[in-house]
Amino acid sequence: MTSAEDVKVVTKVSIDIPELGEITGLCFDGKSTQYMGIPYATVPGRFRRPQPAVVPWPEKKWDGTKVGPFPSQPPRDFYPIPNPSRPWLSDTPTTSSTDCLSLNISVPSPPTPTSAPQKYPVMLFLHGGAFVYAAGGAAIYDGRVLSEISANLEMPTIIISINFRLGLFGFLASEEIKEYNKEHGEDGVGNYGIWDQVEALRWVQRFISGFGGDPARATLFGQSAGGVSANIHLLRGEKLFSRTIIQSGLLPLCGVLTPSQYQSIYNKTLTHLSIPSSLSPRERLQRLIETPEKELTAAMVPVLVTPVITLSPCDDGVLINGPMPTYSQYADFKLPSWCEAVMLGDVRNECVIWNKAFRSLPPRALLSKIRHVLNPSRPHRRYSKAVYPATAAQTIIELYGLRDDMSQNDLFWATERMTTDALYTLVNFKALRAQPRLLGYHFDVPSPFRNEWGGLAHHSLDNVYVWGLLKKQLPEKHQRVSEFMSKCWVEFANGKSPWRSFEEGGKVMVFGGALGGGKGETVEGFSQLRTPEEDRDRGYERWEAIEKAGLVDAFYDLAVELCMRQEEICDEGVASEALMVEGMEKYGIVPVGTERAWS
Repeated sequence: MTSAEDVKVVTKVSIDIPELGEITGLCFDGKSTQYMGIPYATVPGRFRRPQPAVVPWPEKKWDGTKVGPFPSQPPRDFYPIPNPSRPWLSDTPTTSSTDCLSLNISVPSPPTPTSAPQKYPVMLFLHGGAFVYAAGGAAIYDGRVLSEISANLEMPTIIISINFRLGLFGFLASEEIKEYNKEHGEDGVGNYGIWDQVEALRWVQRFISGFGGDPARATLFGQSAGGVSANIHLLRGEKLFSRTIIQSGLLPLCGVLTPSQYQSIYNKTLTHLSIPSSLSPRERLQRLIETPEKELTAAMVPVLVTPVITLSPCDDGVLINGPMPTYSQYADFKLPSWCEAVMLGDVRNECVIWNKAFRSLPPRALLSKIRHVLNPSRPHRRYSKAVYPATAAQTIIELYGLRDDMSQNDLFWATERMTTDALYTLVNFKALRAQPRLLGYHFDVPSPFRNEWGGLAHHSLDNVYVWGLLKKQLPEKHQRVSEFMSKCWVEFANGKSPWRSFEEGGKVMVFGGALGGGKGETVEGFSQLRTPEEDRDRGYERWEAIEKAGLVDAFYDLAVELCMRQEEICDEGVASEALMVEGMEKYGIVPVGTERAWS
């Protein structure tokens, strides 16, 4: 495996792809070759479904030596992971809401498929970012190193990362947009970023053999919103891959919004952009379609006010041919017959990603919010005929030891634990029990990077250890964890089972579990296989109590409101107010620190 500093020679190579033409890529020391910015679809217009890219390429040639435009998105004020260097890419990627549908292919040596004795398995990655941020072409998802790792393991695998539309460009929905789509022969509404992914997966099935890949051995893996997306593609049922890795996110993770809730966001967007209400509905939509890209991108911040702006799949009844599941329904989690295997996991401190939405709340305000959200006299967040149990709020408050005399520090960490359980770990465990042949994992490695999240096994940190790009910046023991995780992901994509499934002993892999000296069956990479009994401090007893009380969906709804403020965002009668959030120390919250990571 090589970091950017280790790359000595970067040369251009060209190959011919049937139906498409000649593509030029970059070969790194003869160990891997990348073909970047390859268009897989086009956007016929704003708020429209994608259409397959025209073939062949213009003049039957494509320059794959540079990444394509990133999806348009608002700025992020903080990201806890360093950006790997790619000195061979001289230009900073542009952004676009229309020209961003591209993918990047990393092929392990040999650099040309004609010299390979057989076709390679393929791994297709869908990035996270709350359906608002990031890009498949971002440096942290550069597949060069992971493809080289696969070759060193004698399991050469092609790595593909995908760009798709984000934010309002990729997910806004309304009755007006639905009618507009219908005029163009498109069913449903919203979810354009997901339909982009569908076209990317179809493109890979059609063309990847020209790059040396085997379309029959495709593993779809995604993290956070990318995991949500992978779950959606399982539910859609179209056979575009054969294995799946879902990292930190089953379908409802980012919330699920009804068309009527999206209608409110649509109306708020029109109001913010001062599009006159005196115009007809179609004229207002046309004004929105014609709004300059930068203006609509900027509008996301005041309209969707959470510190980490989050958008959600629209429950339009079309995307997965029916209603989207609630978390409680994962007790009956089913897989399509064509899906050979699924790996499913989470990290210990998931909800630190949304901590700015709740870090400033003092104890009484937080307890009041919990009781407000779970008030049995209020309508259910998604289903108007449902009500919350009268004991919901108090049961959850007691299970997590929340009190109005808690210190702000203790309150913060209890809330982070509670929301992590509600959005990630409880539902993953439900899915594991429903499908015990799944491979389950937890990631417990404390971040070694010196920032506010240092010392936490935080959301997205697992990407660092899987992709291997920052391995040399990690402590020695962490490098062994990274090597083991990369190996597990590659083995899985090559049809193997890197550890025993849940039904074969009831154990879950804990990456980095041995770093903290926990109980369990220690394996390589300072990791452990643990039963729930050996891992009780993770919260299994609380999850069981919540399930027994019938509060799984109430628990989830509470976390959605604490982290994403969807009730406020979707209420046209409430003016969204941006949170003014200061550093952790301002609220008496003590960062964990990186000492444990480097010890």
